[in-house]
Amino acid sequence: MGLLLNSGIEVNAGLHLRGKIARIGGRMNQLMDYRNCRVTDINIPDGGYGKVRLGLTLKSLKNTFFTLRRQIRQELSWILKGEREIRDRKTIILDMHFAMLNSTLENRFDASVSSNVIEHSPNPVWLLLNFYFITKKEGYQYHAIPHYRFIFDQFREPTPTSHFFEDFEKFTWFGDTTHNEDYIMSAIEKHGWQKTFHEKYPVAYPYMHFHVFDEYNLRELADTMFEEVKVDILKTDKFNDNLLFFRNRLKPSFEQRYFTRIEAYKQFVMRK
Repeated sequence: MGLLLNSGIEVNAGLHLRGKIARIGGRMNQLMDYRNCRVTDINIPDGGYGKVRLGLTLKSLKNTFFTLRRQIRQELSWILKGEREIRDRKTIILDMHFAMLNSTLENRFDASVSSNVIEHSPNPVWLLLNFYFITKKEGYQYHAIPHYRFIFDQFREPTPTSHFFEDFEKFTWFGDTTHNEDYIMSAIEKHGWQKTFHEKYPVAYPYMHFHVFDEYNLRELADTMFEEVKVDILKTDKFNDNLLFFRNRLKPSFEQRYFTRIEAYKQFVMRK
């Protein structure tokens, strides 16, 4: 399997990732078994990021067409192959940074999973709180985040955990440019993998990695916020990811410290 830390995370994923699942970002095949899941994708066409533009346009019609085509194919495949196949029961068009403003999503899912999402966020603490909002209390969250050593972030340093909470305290938002120089140095200049990509897309949200993760800062971040945290590294020919799994229960110490700030964020986000 290529799990490097022997954490037992695969056992926890197998036991607890079932029922109504919110999936954000990639297909999340890292240790996922969809036989007991009913998947709702929370996405927009670029993979879960960007500003949602409402209204009837040629682009929105095309996106609707491709969504319907994908779902029809999945239903046909499920009929032929059975429950192992993924089916998108519904696609919700939403940037996850705004999930907490949608009351219909509160405690809606038994678990929430994401792949290649959290590293794109300028404010991962706030993003994780939105995952917390949509997931049932005592449910589970499961996230795959690239390990910096194995991708184009390898010339950067892992983000200090204190920085995540500083961003949260300062209401850091999409226009943050403090990581641009560091990202350009590693992803474009030294590694080069993102050079062609950024000839088309700007070095900005949602198209860059704001923060850099390894197993240590990821554990410290999650341990500060949540209960029953497990972290592992999955390294195979297909995946090179940090895996993060925890119970959807905020630590009392985090709630007590940041309760007022969380309430202020709701008002802040409404103005965006």
